[in-house]
Amino acid sequence: MDIIEDLDTDWIEEFNKTEEEFKNYYCEDLTFIKVHYVYINVSNEINMIKQEKILLKMPNILTREELLHIIKQNSFINNEKYSLFGILKYNINIEPINLKYLLKYKNTQNVNSPFLTSIKNIDNIKFDKSISMFHDINELCIIFHQLIYLPKDIKNKNKNKYNYTKKVYIYSNTNKRTKRKLYKEIGT
Repeated sequence: MDIIEDLDTDWIEEFNKTEEEFKNYYCEDLTFIKVHYVYINVSNEINMIKQEKILLKMPNILTREELLHIIKQNSFINNEKYSLFGILKYNINIEPINLKYLLKYKNTQNVNSPFLTSIKNIDNIKFDKSISMFHDINELCIIFHQLIYLPKDIKNKNKNKYNYTKKVYIYSNTNKRTKRKLYKEIGT
């Protein structure tokens, strides 16, 4: 027992202090994301931008149901209806080993960011693990475009003008002759 008490444990404490300094550089699951809502008016100008932080029910995944609820809840602003125009996901999923390289060459003219992706389908959105100090930067950008409502009389004019069924005439050829009928007529 005396031998255990005489052991030098200072190195463990020093290691824990050093480990605490690098805690922000480990990849961890995302438990929340920021969501930005961009509202574009009829003139294609940004009308308003909103932001909120959403807690994820499952780590790293925004479920389809959550996404639909977010879209439906934010499609009306100032008594105006907006339709979904696009969804962008920004997820910094760089490994801690490559962080030094990214910081060193940050001034390069790389237009194609590997962190920004366009979401094509409304489905579960998966976020990759991220360095914990970048968790605030991971986000979802939902872009809405204002709907244009036409008065009813203009709608009815356009409806009558463009919504009609074109008549298609099908002619049947009654003089169908097969080789057998043709031979009987000729008498051979």
